[in-house]
Amino acid sequence: MIDGIRGLALGGVLVMNTMSFPHVFSSPAGVVEPSDSTLALSLLAACIALFQAKSYPLLMFLVGYGWAMSTRHYGRCPPQSAVGARRSQMLRQAVLGVLHGLFVYFGDILSWLAVLGLMLLRAPRRRLRSLRRSCLWWTAAWLLVGGTVWVMLLASAPQAPVSPHWLTRATTWSEVIALNQAAYASYFHQLPWQLPMMAALGTFGVLAGRLRLLERRRSGARLWALGASRLLPAALLLNIGLAGWRVALHPDGDAAAIDFATQFAGPLLAAGFVCALVQAWQGGGARWLAAFAPLGRMTMSFYVGHTLACTALFAGTAGALGPAFGSAGLFAFGIAYWAVALLLAPAWLSCVGRGPLEALVRGRGGAPARASRRNTIT
Repeated sequence: MIDGIRGLALGGVLVMNTMSFPHVFSSPAGVVEPSDSTLALSLLAACIALFQAKSYPLLMFLVGYGWAMSTRHYGRCPPQSAVGARRSQMLRQAVLGVLHGLFVYFGDILSWLAVLGLMLLRAPRRRLRSLRRSCLWWTAAWLLVGGTVWVMLLASAPQAPVSPHWLTRATTWSEVIALNQAAYASYFHQLPWQLPMMAALGTFGVLAGRLRLLERRRSGARLWALGASRLLPAALLLNIGLAGWRVALHPDGDAAAIDFATQFAGPLLAAGFVCALVQAWQGGGARWLAAFAPLGRMTMSFYVGHTLACTALFAGTAGALGPAFGSAGLFAFGIAYWAVALLLAPAWLSCVGRGPLEALVRGRGGAPARASRRNTIT
């Protein structure tokens, strides 16, 4: 089930990255292209309501859950060898992520999740009460800092519309890389609210993994029922409201406050969806989730493969394909890549045993990916 949830989450990443790839310094959901297209505007709204800021929080939660799973047979104190191996793995992933962010795609998640993995190295050794306290403190910091920034965005004067920097305008690969690096550097401005969010979700993942909430039927039954019946519909309405707000501002309104608000509304919808999914799974349903498990075991390889494909199609000398695809074409490409990855992942794992980048990051001593805790993107 854990691998299946990860494979589902990757789909959201692929769609959002495709939509925003031809644009630098624009909304995470991309721009409406053509600007007068009802279909393109509808797809933008759908991405904001269903995908934007949903997959990243879910992957951050799974970082902690997977690490807690991998240390269970050590009890509460994983030995230094296990911690050292995890540290080396996360450092290799961080190096790969930085290189990927600088030269391939600025919206990198590999380096972010590697940083979170390093932050959680000692978390499985802590008492449950300490983990709960840390989770609450990090959540409070996330809401305080992020809420302050959001209020400032609401109170500030609307910004003049900025023409997005199409990668199509970069006529050389050096210009493409320069644009990408400038965008990647801008991500460091998000550290004051990104780090608390990551730490809160990752710590909660460790806590949930220690309690085996996703696996035991009785321990989480009431939580899953509450999340599916109350949180999921409320969060869906909230995200639909944000999407409607964005549509109302099109084409000239400043959407910065909406983009930032999804940092809070998105995790709520992801949590509600997981509650409903786990409730169905533990009740004997949702067995279709197993089809996503192979992809969930090699998400890193398919994620980087996707950004390389987008680079070849939408940047440099091939950049003109970006506006030619339009919003509908970009959305279709993201869905199509996800579907192909779902078909290829089982065959690859059965023949090779692990993804190429998973093998690189885990090192020579790592076992082939057989269980949910093996995946290196988390």
